Amino acid sequence: MAEVPEVEIITRDLRQAVVGRRFTGAEIWVPSVVRFPAPAAFVEALVGRQVTSASRRAKFILMPLDDGTVLALHFMLFGELALRPAGSERPSSTLVVLGLEGGEELQLTDTLGYARIALARGDELSTRLKLDELGPEALDEGFTPDVLALRLRRRKSPLKTVLLNQRVVAGLGNRDADESLWLAGVDPRRLATSLTPTESVRLTHAIRAVLDEGLRLRGTQRDLFGVQGLAKHRRNVFGRAGAPCPRCATVVAHERVGGRNTYWCPTCQPATARPELPAQSSLW
Repeated sequence: MAEVPEVEIITRDLRQAVVGRRFTGAEIWVPSVVRFPAPAAFVEALVGRQVTSASRRAKFILMPLDDGTVLALHFMLFGELALRPAGSERPSSTLVVLGLEGGEELQLTDTLGYARIALARGDELSTRLKLDELGPEALDEGFTPDVLALRLRRRKSPLKTVLLNQRVVAGLGNRDADESLWLAGVDPRRLATSLTPTESVRLTHAIRAVLDEGLRLRGTQRDLFGVQGLAKHRRNVFGRAGAPCPRCATVVAHERVGGRNTYWCPTCQPATARPELPAQSSLW
């Protein structure tokens, strides 16, 4: 599953291996993958352009080009990007192939076909993808307990739902939200407004710890060079309904919260606030 650690790893790989190179061609295997402009215009505008940098905003990968346009990619759930020799075999899940000078190509694949790509000038891209409406990045040094508390205090929805709202906090996906809430000892079904100052501190630190661990292990998917990340998709509670909580051995619960599969420990994450966690609150 492509969440922020996976997207951030690919972004860093792009800085290493693609920034400074020019696109030599583009093959659009699934036209609907190109959000804008039309596929033919996309190819025409991309060919010959040089990648000047690579960054991430929430789950978007942004590659500014030398003419002022920006190439944006979003993996959705299971999209992947691979750097391979030009003319390599195309997997059945291939959506777009972007040729690079130097005899290599970028292959965008997705078994579900949901991944998307777009190209426009920076201001237009930001407006159409609503990048300016995104909240603070959970990985930024400025993301503090006070910032989190401020973002949550007027949200009268379950914490899990609010944390997945990229306008509130940019950078948390379903898996990492569940793991962060488990690590902080907070029930995902509680209202966001119910979070205490102590819990805001715990949750902020937990979010950073979960994301940092995912980055250190290079995510759960293959990186740009085809190397499999070492992070586990199923960690402490996510996807482990019915299994014992690694902290207290209570059976992990499952429920759909805000339409999303949600996993938590009823003992470690009580329905009301409590000041301390059980012992052995290690990350994994």
